[in-house]
Amino acid sequence: MTRSARTACWAGVASAAAVLSLRPLVVSSGWLVGALGVVLAVTGTGLLVRALLHRRGVAVVLQVLVLVLALVVLFGGATTVLGVLPTAATATRFAQLFGDGVQVVQRYSVPAADLRGLRLLLVGGAGLLALAVDVLAVTLRRPALAGVPLAAPLAVALCLVPGGSSALALVATAVPYLVLLATGRPDPRWPAPARRRRPAAQPARRRTGDRTGATAGALAAGSLALALAVPAAVPGLDERPLTLDTGTGDTIAVINPILNLKASLGARSDTTILTYTTDQEDPAPLRIVTADVFDGETWAPGTGADIARSQRVQDGLSEPPGLSPEVRAQAVEHRTSISVRGLDQTYLPLPYPAVRVEIAGEWLYEEGTLNVVGDGETTRGRDYVVQHLEVDPTENQLRGAGQAPEDVRERYTALPDSLPQTVRDAALEVTAESSDDYERAAALQRYFRSTGGFTYSTTAPNDGGSDAVAAFLRDKSGFCVQFASAMAVMARSLDIPARVAIGFLPGEESTTGSWRISAQDAHAWPELYFEGVGWVRFEPTPATRTGQSPAYSVPSVQAAAPATGAAVPSASAPAAAAPSATTSTATAGAAAQAATGPLTGWQRVAALPWGWIVGALLALLALLAPWTSATLLTRRRWTGAHDGPSSAEAAWADLEDRVGDLGVHWPPSATPRSCAALVETAAELPAGAREQLTALRRAVEGARFGHRAAAPAGAPDGAAGGDAVRPGSTALLQRPAAAGTRGRRVVRAQVDEVVEALAARRPLLVRWRARWFPGAGVRAVLAWWERD
Repeated sequence: MTRSARTACWAGVASAAAVLSLRPLVVSSGWLVGALGVVLAVTGTGLLVRALLHRRGVAVVLQVLVLVLALVVLFGGATTVLGVLPTAATATRFAQLFGDGVQVVQRYSVPAADLRGLRLLLVGGAGLLALAVDVLAVTLRRPALAGVPLAAPLAVALCLVPGGSSALALVATAVPYLVLLATGRPDPRWPAPARRRRPAAQPARRRTGDRTGATAGALAAGSLALALAVPAAVPGLDERPLTLDTGTGDTIAVINPILNLKASLGARSDTTILTYTTDQEDPAPLRIVTADVFDGETWAPGTGADIARSQRVQDGLSEPPGLSPEVRAQAVEHRTSISVRGLDQTYLPLPYPAVRVEIAGEWLYEEGTLNVVGDGETTRGRDYVVQHLEVDPTENQLRGAGQAPEDVRERYTALPDSLPQTVRDAALEVTAESSDDYERAAALQRYFRSTGGFTYSTTAPNDGGSDAVAAFLRDKSGFCVQFASAMAVMARSLDIPARVAIGFLPGEESTTGSWRISAQDAHAWPELYFEGVGWVRFEPTPATRTGQSPAYSVPSVQAAAPATGAAVPSASAPAAAAPSATTSTATAGAAAQAATGPLTGWQRVAALPWGWIVGALLALLALLAPWTSATLLTRRRWTGAHDGPSSAEAAWADLEDRVGDLGVHWPPSATPRSCAALVETAAELPAGAREQLTALRRAVEGARFGHRAAAPAGAPDGAAGGDAVRPGSTALLQRPAAAGTRGRRVVRAQVDEVVEALAARRPLLVRWRARWFPGAGVRAVLAWWERD
């Protein structure tokens, strides 16, 4: 492999590592498949074109075309011809997706939902990153400048990810970049620093160069260590609030679907962001989205596979999950007209549960949650009408609810292993006097609203970390996000399916039947599942913020309230370790699959755990690489043995590789006679093996130096062929017939006899490693890699 090809490979590895550093910015990992695929396509195109055409400029042009083609295939959708050829509508779709992605970047905090617009930015950015690094390191031969685009993803992750980017991400990007610097070749057309000429009589001093290389390596290692140590002393950036005011003109509010328990609500504008009229006398909150994936610090919507395009809200939504026909028949249907002014996002605010929505554009619903999301659409400036149900269950219906289905319980009772035990203990003590799930839910709500001594505050506590719920239960002060999260977590610890809903309080009634909502009405509340009734809203946030709780959430006969101090986690409760990314990702993937209903075709493929699959395949390839490469090398070597001398050389090379795996090595300058002596010295071989080794040695000497040179010292000329050793052994190597299958089989049997005799006298671990992990193929690959 040429140096240019090696540089391109390391450039691709560095680009892929930099892309992986952006993983914490998004809830799911589905976008990584496309992003890494684009990096591979761009890098592979450059390698192939430069190897075939030897034209660096042509390679760049084709790399750009491949990048564009990949994006069209991934995001063109129905606007393309045969899924590959773009049309005029493709440009419009890309512009729309780009705008949606920019809005997500500007207005959502991390980790953001994996929406199409954001996915286009990430995948396209990964392709541009790979192209920029390849052009700088290979085309322009300035590998040092490739660090500029590589640093961009690391800087983004460092600034936006709570707690900063991980040290592993930095090391994974820095190591291939340092190798890129070492292997890259500068363009001779660029000016080089002037060097002091050495007098002709003065010999060159290799130790100076060695000292310079050692200094450079030490400087690189020290810089990397410093880069890992310094961020630990730098405080993290503040989290974004539940609502954001963007722009300097008209107020545009955005509801962040990712709830961070450490974020402060801060000051919010009272500017009207939407109005609605309804025939419902006492309107319920408008729900935007539900968050069901909890990692110990944040709640996020379950995302993953795309929603089927057949699930259009204009055609009617599916029946609310868990709602029985009896309770459905008692529900009252209402009609609400909503006009959005200053709310700009992809989720649609609706009363729950909605039955049908009359709205222009492509709006799709999730069957498991009835969340409505725009397919390239946003809510800003939208007017729409929604038909929805007012479900008012009775206390008997809630008390008599059966056990939730297995898939619902598995998804909505999941909790991170890092959840402090004090939270579970508090839930048990608060509900100690309760006899069923309804009483337990009501007891939790009553505990937060009245008996627990909690107060509502828009200032988030300073305590953070994965024990945020325990800190809230200890401090007894917080805002709606913390009240809703704490009740949902405690309900889950009691095996009651729960999730957190995000939306708006009903707002302020301006005239009869007309209401206005501002950003100050942004709210979060828990929803608990009761079989036969479905998802039921509870209101743990104190009445100073929310008014009265739903009538059905207050039992007619209440259980005795526990002592307020007994259910509070102690201040000395140990902080739990942060949940692993693996647990959070796996939960998100399961949630996404349940939320989007049956998957078909490409959706099933995209929903697979590609991270684990690719990792397992890579691990399997790494285990098989030594044996496979050694087998291919041996087969290629013997295939090229077309006559006696070439068979002798193939046999000797095969012997060298195999005894080398058994620990017997010789320098390249060693003669066949001295090499054979090394093998005999390493172990006491039986007579038959010694004869075969002598035959092989004489054969390779004859192939290299002529038949006379192959004769042992003091032997007559007629012995040069080596027939005296064993009839047909060396003579077979020296005849043209040795090129045949029979001749190669006999010679390989000679090699096998020598190797097996030597292996029998080596330790078991050495024999096992030589058999399953031979190093000959790997050494050949490394030699090819280093060859210019």
